[in-house]
Amino acid sequence: MSTTLRLTTALAIVAALAAPAAARAEVWTASIEGFAGWQNLQLSTASVGNAVSGDEGTTIVGGDFLAGYGLLGIGAVIDKTVSGTNQPWAGAAMLGILVPLTAVRLELMGELGQRARDFGDIFGNGQTFLGVRPGISFRFAPTPLIIGVSGIGRWNTSGGSGDYGIVGRIGFGIF
Repeated sequence: MSTTLRLTTALAIVAALAAPAAARAEVWTASIEGFAGWQNLQLSTASVGNAVSGDEGTTIVGGDFLAGYGLLGIGAVIDKTVSGTNQPWAGAAMLGILVPLTAVRLELMGELGQRARDFGDIFGNGQTFLGVRPGISFRFAPTPLIIGVSGIGRWNTSGGSGDYGIVGRIGFGIF
């Protein structure tokens, strides 16, 4: 066998082995982010008008982790309402769709979580809620810096009113 043929064969084998690894790298996505924003804790017909004037809004801060494989996304979020006194903590597991594009990731996540006055109570003794968290993230390649924005919609499973809000996110990750 000639040297050129051996070299060509070796390069073809290396390329064939490297291609699946490169394809897998583009399928995976992960990020960890901090966020801050505004939410309305009492969604109702009357409070929508008050929300415009700022009477019912409140500040929310927190963090999230999102990971995805293909279009399947999983994650977790913890946040705290910080306006006023005796405000609640919330924590949720997330499942949904992540669409990683070149430097943009579209997100449609559902939440199942609990809200409570004390941090420890969000892990079993809080009020259960279901929610949605649509968003978009931008990665500043080649750095891992990510900025994004998400909407929040949460509904108590025991009835009552729901919440809505918007948060700005900053963090790092890959996608």
